Amino acid sequence: MICAAPEFARGQVFQLEGGTSTLYQTHGGSVGFRTSNTDGWVGLGSMDGFRYGGFMRTKLHGSTLTFGDDAIRFNLATDVFDSSHYFMGRGAGLAEVRGATRIFGFVGASSRMLGTPYLRAAEADRGVGLLFLDRQLTPTLSAFSRTVFSSRQTAINGLEWQPRSGVRAALAGGLGANQGYSAASFTLDREWITLRSAYIRAGDKFRRITVQQPLSSEVDRENVLLTLRPASFLSVTTGRQNFLQPFTSGSPGIRGSVNQFSTAFSAARFYLSAALFDSQVTGLRSRGTSFSAGRDITSFLHVNGNYLWNRAGFLPAITSWLGTFQERISPRLSLLQLVNHSQGRTTASFGGNLVSNRISLGVEYQTLYLPFRTGNQFKQALVLTFQLHPFGNVHLNAGSYVAPDGTVKYTAYAGTFLYHGNLAAQPGSPNIDLYKYIVRGRVVDENGNPVRGAALKIDGDVVFSDSDGAFFSRKRRPATFRMEVLLDQFIVPGKYEVVSAPSSVKAESEDVAKEVTIVLRQVRGVTR
Repeated sequence: MICAAPEFARGQVFQLEGGTSTLYQTHGGSVGFRTSNTDGWVGLGSMDGFRYGGFMRTKLHGSTLTFGDDAIRFNLATDVFDSSHYFMGRGAGLAEVRGATRIFGFVGASSRMLGTPYLRAAEADRGVGLLFLDRQLTPTLSAFSRTVFSSRQTAINGLEWQPRSGVRAALAGGLGANQGYSAASFTLDREWITLRSAYIRAGDKFRRITVQQPLSSEVDRENVLLTLRPASFLSVTTGRQNFLQPFTSGSPGIRGSVNQFSTAFSAARFYLSAALFDSQVTGLRSRGTSFSAGRDITSFLHVNGNYLWNRAGFLPAITSWLGTFQERISPRLSLLQLVNHSQGRTTASFGGNLVSNRISLGVEYQTLYLPFRTGNQFKQALVLTFQLHPFGNVHLNAGSYVAPDGTVKYTAYAGTFLYHGNLAAQPGSPNIDLYKYIVRGRVVDENGNPVRGAALKIDGDVVFSDSDGAFFSRKRRPATFRMEVLLDQFIVPGKYEVVSAPSSVKAESEDVAKEVTIVLRQVRGVTR
C-alpha cells in the first residue's frame, strides 16, 4: 500500500547485512545508512584477504557529491544491446545539471571491487580522472562526451537523435584505452516490431577504461536483433551478435559470434517454441537446436516438453529430452516435476514455489545455452531461491546461480533495518525522507496477472514489484527519469523477457500520479 505522507519525515535508517558465498568467494558484512540528505555504507570482510570499503553521497547547493567506493556507469548512446557498463572507482565525484547540460566528474583511482547482496569492499588500483558531459542541443538531438585520464586514455564523443518515441539513432567515435573506436546504432520499437542494430569497429585491446574488473564483453562489429509480432499469439526473432571478450586488462580480447533464430506461438492455453543457435569462438563452431511445446491441461496443471540438440566442433552430438509437469495448488503454492533423458540416462527431479508473508521458496529447473562453454553448450541446472522474514525487519536469503562456465554457485546472507529519530506519519513507518513526488506502476504478464519480484531501476534506484505486481519510487522533484527492467536481478525464480515497457517515467504529485504498466513474458524452455 502507498500512503500519503508529508514531503519529509525526518530520521535515520541503518541497514545491517552479512553472509557468505561461493559464487563471489566472499564472506563478511556491511552497514548502510540514510539520513535526510546523505546516504552511504561501510563494509568489512574476506575477499582474497581482508578487505574494506565505504561510500557516502550527499547534496550540496543542487549538486551531488560522492566520496569513497562507487560503481560509476559508463554507457554510450550506441549501447543498444547492453547498457550495464560500469567500473569501480575510489575517490571523489561531483554531479550537477546546468541548464541543458549534465556534468559528472571524478578524481581518484579505479578499484578492484566485488559487490554482493550483503558485502561491498574494494582495493584501489590505478589513478584515474574523468569528465562525462551530456547536453540537449534540440528537443530531438543530444550530444555526449566521455573522457578518461589514466594509464591509457579514453575520449569518445557522439550524437543521439530521437525524432519520435520508439525511434532512436546514435553515432560515437574516438579512443578507448588508446584503441580506435567507432559505432553507429539504430533502434525501432513498435507494437508489432522491435529492431536493435549496431555496427562497432574497435581495436583488439579496446576497453572503455583499463581496470582489473569487471572484464565485461563489448559488442563488436555487426549486430542486429529483429523481433516481429504479426499477431498477439506469434513472435519471430532473428539476429546476429559479435562480442569482444577481454581476459586480462592488457591482453587482446577474444572475438566470438552467435547467430540465432527463434519463434514462439501461444494460443488456446497452448505454447510452442523453437530456437536455433550457431556460435563461433576462436575458430570453434558450435550449433544448438531446441524445441519446446507446452499446454495448460487444466487451470492448475501445465505440461511442457523440450528437445535439445547440440554439437561443438567435431565432437559427437548431444541430444536431450526433457519433460516438465507443474501443478498450481494455490496462488501461493506450485509444484514441479522433471524427467530428463540424455546420453542413454534418465533422471527425475522435483521442485516448486512457495510464497507466504514470511517465507518465499523457489526450486526451478533452467536450461541455458552458453556459447563460451566448451563441449555441450546446453547447461541444465536446478536453481534455488529462499527468503525468510522470521520477525520484524530481519530477512534471511539464500540462492544458487549458474556461473558463466556452467558451474552452480551459492549465496547466503541476512540483514535487517534499524531506525532512529522521529517516526513517520504512521507508527512503524521507516524514518526516511518521503518525497511528495512519486513514480508508480504495475508489472504484469501478457494475461494481466501480476509479476512479483521484478527488478526495476528508476534513475539509479532499484525497486521491486510486490505480490500484486505494484511498485513505486519517491523522487525529490517532478521530472522525467530513465527506467530499465533488470531482467537478471529478479528476486523470484523464472526467466522473463520484456513485451512492453517505457524507457522513461515521470514523477508527479502523489494525488495525480499516473500508473505505468510493464508487460513481461515468461520464457519457457531454453534461455541464453
